[in-house]
Amino acid sequence: MIDSMTNGGETVKLPQFYDYIGPENSLSGYQRSYKLVLMIAFLEGMDAEGKILLNDLARQFKEFYIERKKQGLLADINPDPAIANVEKASLSQIISVIRYNPLNAYRSKGILYVESEGNREIVVMDREIFSEITPAEKEKLISLLENKLKHYYSWDNQRENVSMDTDTFKGYLQKVMDEYLSASSQPFAGHAMGELLRKIIPGYIEKLTFINKSRYKVNGSIGKGSWTKYPWIAVLDRNITETTQNGVYIVYLFSEDMQRCYLTLNQGFTKLKNEIGKPGALKKMQDIKTVIRSKVDMRGFNTDSNITLGNEFYEQCTICYRLYQTGNLPHDRELISDLDLMMQIYKDYYAYCVGNKPDESEKPEIGETEKQSGIIEEPETPEMISDYIVKDDIDQIHLFFESKGFVYDKSLLKNFYLALKAKPFVILAGTSGTGKSRLVRLFAEALNATPENRRFKLIAVRPDWSDSTDLLGYRDLNGRFHPGPLTTFLNEARKNSALPYFLCLDEMNLARVEYYFSDVLSAMETRRIDEEGNFRTDTLISSESFAGDEEARHKYGALYLPDNVYIVGTVNMDETTFPFSKKVLDRANTIEFSQIDLQLMPSQTVAPVLGRTLHNSFMKGQFLTLSDCMTSDEIISQTIGELMRINRALNIAGLQVGYRIRDEVCFYTIYNEMFELLPFAHAMDFLLLQKILPRIQGSSSAIKRTLIDLFKICIGNDSATLNPEDISVYENMQQSLPNAIYRFSAEKLVFMMRRYEEDGFTSYWL
Repeated sequence: MIDSMTNGGETVKLPQFYDYIGPENSLSGYQRSYKLVLMIAFLEGMDAEGKILLNDLARQFKEFYIERKKQGLLADINPDPAIANVEKASLSQIISVIRYNPLNAYRSKGILYVESEGNREIVVMDREIFSEITPAEKEKLISLLENKLKHYYSWDNQRENVSMDTDTFKGYLQKVMDEYLSASSQPFAGHAMGELLRKIIPGYIEKLTFINKSRYKVNGSIGKGSWTKYPWIAVLDRNITETTQNGVYIVYLFSEDMQRCYLTLNQGFTKLKNEIGKPGALKKMQDIKTVIRSKVDMRGFNTDSNITLGNEFYEQCTICYRLYQTGNLPHDRELISDLDLMMQIYKDYYAYCVGNKPDESEKPEIGETEKQSGIIEEPETPEMISDYIVKDDIDQIHLFFESKGFVYDKSLLKNFYLALKAKPFVILAGTSGTGKSRLVRLFAEALNATPENRRFKLIAVRPDWSDSTDLLGYRDLNGRFHPGPLTTFLNEARKNSALPYFLCLDEMNLARVEYYFSDVLSAMETRRIDEEGNFRTDTLISSESFAGDEEARHKYGALYLPDNVYIVGTVNMDETTFPFSKKVLDRANTIEFSQIDLQLMPSQTVAPVLGRTLHNSFMKGQFLTLSDCMTSDEIISQTIGELMRINRALNIAGLQVGYRIRDEVCFYTIYNEMFELLPFAHAMDFLLLQKILPRIQGSSSAIKRTLIDLFKICIGNDSATLNPEDISVYENMQQSLPNAIYRFSAEKLVFMMRRYEEDGFTSYWL
């Protein structure tokens, strides 16, 4: 039997266990039903010592979801494929789901543990907790978990029981107003409120007789990755706009306190605000509103300034509106009649201000004055897209790669994206000719960032670079400042903050990175959020560099690292290059290209795919410190729990990670959960491989023990028999690879152990 598990040195006992489970009416920290179902199955199936065979636990876990499917109920919100098709799933597939989450979550909290007995794996409850669970306490726990589970699954009936009375549309709107504030305090991913606003209400509107689906699209939103204060449902004329970020459209807007809902003809403001700033955007949109009201009959809708939402742009951009108040919503007939009337106003707007007039005698042709005032704008070519879904756009980028004849695993692209999102500095390492530079260029091209529009730049590092002047610039003997290639690139990027810019430092380690890149590395660590919500750094070029060149000082003196610049270095690790210091490795995700399949061939059937100009918010991170993202406490707790276990292994060799790596690892897993890109274990596997293992090298016995302890974490078996005194530990490690939770990291650790045992020295690099 194992000793009591600990969480940061403090024994976890029954009160802490209850705290982790949470109150009966709270679902904070529960993205899916897995943790609840697993713990119920464990408590019901454990023996007198607080143990259960992993296979038996998996069977009970599987049986729960099979029973739901038999009753015609969905398994869960966005379930794993094995749970969605649970009837056909093998036991090993179910165990795989359990290992990733929830078992990993309980293990990180020191509640459950997996140990081996011969060929069997057994799930064990912490001794301290188990000793306090009397039969009565056990029944109390099961009842609590079952009630939480019923509360969780209440979403499954909502689609059939949404309406508050016999008026369906009224019921939908009232439900949003009644429940949105409560919903926004719960986990975002997969919430039923999202289905109501994104699918159910838009689907209802699309079926109305006056909505032509070939011309109009209906969208709803609760936010992107996190809850917005102002949910909405919009009707967009594709001839006018495809996104709520710009153009004129119909939109239902809910006030911040959910007491009011407004049916409005409104304007998208994000694109204009990014282009000309807030004051200019507000003025221009006021002008647009005035001109539209002068040319289009508002048919009795309100045109005053009494709309109260809590959002300045929404309020001031409104062209006309009708107010509905909670508890006093009109019946469906009136709601639908109002929308039909608003559609007629929208059609008139198109006829008189965008397209052809229906009656030449009634309305004058719109003139140049109105065009200049912003009613008619030539579309950007290509149009910048601010309304995106990350998962879908990663798929689109993958198709773009294939259409260009290049094959990269989709999980690699997801990892590359998440790494840049967590911190805009990534290193691609590996064998020459494996597609490192090509990956950067293609990813940039997929977002329409090219050398031609100056949004992509490749700088070839030279072996003789010894300081930052080769990148940033220098002052000649005449006192004139000559900007370097990085300086001109950053200066170009800060002029267009709405779009991402990509810099590739090719063969980055031909010179010592710490010599020529130290100023940039130091600036990265000074990032802060300014009064406008943008990330800023300290200036890059000292005032002494300009001396008497006032023109250069004016142009480049305030230059910093803009938050729309993403730096990717490519490196080959061989005898012609320099190794990295921990200063560099700690500041980057290092993605290795070492798996080569020469039989892999590009598809011949992929049709051409065009790049898409996505707004910088697609790439830009949202967090600088953990305090910025504490609403994601569950995933942070799970991630830090794993890092604490990893740090204990690293501590043996004095290689433990600090707060910078902790924060960046958490940012990565938060974004991953937010956008639902990778299973948690897959994400942690990448992070181990990219942030932890590259720091390990040496020949001491402590290094060998560290490799062994890290390998045990990777295979999910802390009691695995791996003796540091053995001369062929790597062979025993290799036999355990098929069961690894963190497979890629486990394979790398086997490689590093083999190198240690054969050469007496090991490192991450080939």
